[in-house]
Amino acid sequence: MKLFISTVSLLIFFWSINVESPIVKKDRIYPPTNTVLENNVNNDFNGLWINEDNQTRGTSKCKISYKNKSFVIQMWASCHPQDCDWGEKVSNEVKKGTNKFELLWDHEFAESIITYEIIEGKLKLTQNRRYKDNSGREDFTIIEYFIKK
Repeated sequence: MKLFISTVSLLIFFWSINVESPIVKKDRIYPPTNTVLENNVNNDFNGLWINEDNQTRGTSKCKISYKNKSFVIQMWASCHPQDCDWGEKVSNEVKKGTNKFELLWDHEFAESIITYEIIEGKLKLTQNRRYKDNSGREDFTIIEYFIKK
């Protein structure tokens, strides 16, 4: 009887211990954390982008980063003697894996709706500018391409 009770006790003891083989642990799939997901989502946009046309009279460069499910964009326009900093804008929440989004840039005298799009490894900016300063300048659309530096 003592042998039977001892055997049952040992079986219960070993059954209750969660011992894992290193092979099982190695092959287990762990869900990524939010930080890992955030670091791997929309990476195509991240970086400093330089206009392909180094003689542009439009946008000269664009810096994009991804934080808290939104893009943070800083833009520079071609000015003399140095480029004009447009400052930073934060996009609305962007869906995972997007390759296109829009932002409104308001500069008091004019506003630009800019579409940011990744096409074949390049950043395509489509800018629709509307003047609101009664200067008589015509609204326009310009498309520019950027290469990641």
